[in-house]
Amino acid sequence: MDKFRAIDTLPAEDMLNLQDRLLRKIVRHAYDHSPFYRRTLDDRRILPSEISGVQSLGLLPITDRKDFQENNWEFLAVPRSDIAEIVSTTGTSGEPAFVAMTFSDLLRLSCNEERSFLSAGATREDLFHLAVTCDNLFIAGIAYYGGLSRVGASVVRIGPQNILRHLDLMKRLQPTGMVAVPSFMVHMARRMEETGLTREDIGLKKIVLIGDSIRDADLRTNSLGDLIEDAFGKICFSTYGITEAQLSFFECSLKQGLHSHPDFILAEIVDDAGKVLPDGEIGELVLTTLQVEGMPLLRYRTGDITFKLTGQCACGRNSCRIGPILGRKCQRLKYKGVTLYPKTIENALLGVKGVVNYQIEAFTGDDRTDTILLRIGAHSSGNGFKSQLHDALLAKVRVTPSIEIERPEEIEKRLFEGGSRKAITFKDRRIRLYG
Repeated sequence: MDKFRAIDTLPAEDMLNLQDRLLRKIVRHAYDHSPFYRRTLDDRRILPSEISGVQSLGLLPITDRKDFQENNWEFLAVPRSDIAEIVSTTGTSGEPAFVAMTFSDLLRLSCNEERSFLSAGATREDLFHLAVTCDNLFIAGIAYYGGLSRVGASVVRIGPQNILRHLDLMKRLQPTGMVAVPSFMVHMARRMEETGLTREDIGLKKIVLIGDSIRDADLRTNSLGDLIEDAFGKICFSTYGITEAQLSFFECSLKQGLHSHPDFILAEIVDDAGKVLPDGEIGELVLTTLQVEGMPLLRYRTGDITFKLTGQCACGRNSCRIGPILGRKCQRLKYKGVTLYPKTIENALLGVKGVVNYQIEAFTGDDRTDTILLRIGAHSSGNGFKSQLHDALLAKVRVTPSIEIERPEEIEKRLFEGGSRKAITFKDRRIRLYG
């Protein structure tokens, strides 16, 4: 563990020197071997030798998800014979894009998760229940399995199954750790309540949550986090992962933001025009990968909205931290004078008993402003239930969109319409007026 902690706890000057060296190396590798980056840098007359270190990072042009989707295989910076694994993005923001990884990239991915699990207190004595798929081109399953294997922990790879199947295995095997998406843990908590199971019956001591954030901008648990911690205790560690960058950010035991590993990634926050924002200001997360062979990324706009945290964490790490992901830039809504993200609406709904599922739809109204329709799957449609929805939305979101209550089965069809492998909780039907 000391070997891995040493990188995160390097003095600031030593850490910067390390990142300078790794940045120069990745820029040279991308320019020499990636057709996309060779063309992009040549078009802007930028030579790799001009990038002396992190202080000159801003000289590099920003790329985005559209670039990655439309020029997918031109990002490849190794011969195809060196590809060890191919994963893909989910496609929730357009067509899925492939990410080609070498054996070294897979090792980097596993090392990233090993360090993160160690920060969550994982040991060789742990048994982790892995409720994340390891197939269907998802990177998450292989990442967490690889990290746990390096820790030396035991793993139960069950993936997405009926919750009763999960609970049966957990009662019998008594795992001490779990990896899952937050919504899964909420469903599990509800099923445990229905069947009379307690947290002691399944034995969990730590839960690593992937996907949706369980914290607000003030780093306190949001409605989603409250539901999980009320059921399982304050044993949760939040993460933020991105397929294209082949890594995740992680929480230490102090839960004061999501740490990065400084030898694997550089993070910036930019405004809509691409201007770098000071630490603490909310904007779009931009990432530059370090030590990636297959598909390196230089100043890649993730589309995720967050902020950077300054200074050394009280845990002793000097590595960059980011706040929770507040939403997707492309999903930002302006409704009745309030700027919000669908996640804010979703967090409000979690506190309303009787909501089985939901889908948020955004339209362009006759006055060219955003209009929101909230479809709620519920078995109740009485005035009391509608009043609860209204109050919860007003308290958390400050506005109340139009609401339609439907049978949960109908909402379920909408969520996976078109054969989507991931539930589409936000459907954007707005007319794009510009660009």
